[in-house]
Amino acid sequence: MLICYSSPSCTGNLISGSLFPRECKLSLKPKKISLFDFNGCDSLQMVSSQKSMFSCMAVGSNVSEDTDDMYDDLFKKYGKVVFRRNDQKSASAEVDDDAECLAFAVALAKVASDVKAADIRVLFVKPLVYWTRFFIIATAFSRPQIDAIGTRIRDLAEKKYGRTSMGDSKPNSWTLLDFGDVVVHIFLPQQRTFYNLEEFYGNAKQIELPFENQQSFHS
Repeated sequence: MLICYSSPSCTGNLISGSLFPRECKLSLKPKKISLFDFNGCDSLQMVSSQKSMFSCMAVGSNVSEDTDDMYDDLFKKYGKVVFRRNDQKSASAEVDDDAECLAFAVALAKVASDVKAADIRVLFVKPLVYWTRFFIIATAFSRPQIDAIGTRIRDLAEKKYGRTSMGDSKPNSWTLLDFGDVVVHIFLPQQRTFYNLEEFYGNAKQIELPFENQQSFHS
């Protein structure tokens, strides 16, 4: 590979210690970096196992498009399998796990409803993300209410289902309780409107809840 560190012209040590006193001009195209145009450099020799080819990376040139081409080539060659789990289950086992997690998610949503959370949504996000199956999204109207909802949910999950949540459980304006296959999001109204997870995960299936839900805070 022949590299030139000056633009648009260069003089000096180009390859294998050979010194060329004459000016070497560089021509760039929008998509590909062109070959050197050697004006008068008639004594260039290069030893290569393949046919002679020269490329140049000039300081200040835009090489992002060439990088994209490189990644495209790598993807075509190696991109058939990017991730493979070692704990894959059968289709029937996955269905059973989904059903079990759904029952758990609905139970937690019912607790949120009992503590007067508003606009409770249960979303099946498994087809969209790799790290969980269900989202529960609910609105509280004060930090003490967020604390009450979170406490009741954690108590039910631990005592009845033997599950504990990960993450920070402080009553923040957006409090997240991570139970692995079920993740609970409790928002204050302003933060729920701002982050708008329902729209961000708009392709997720919404689960119809078997209890009377609170009126939407949007209305």
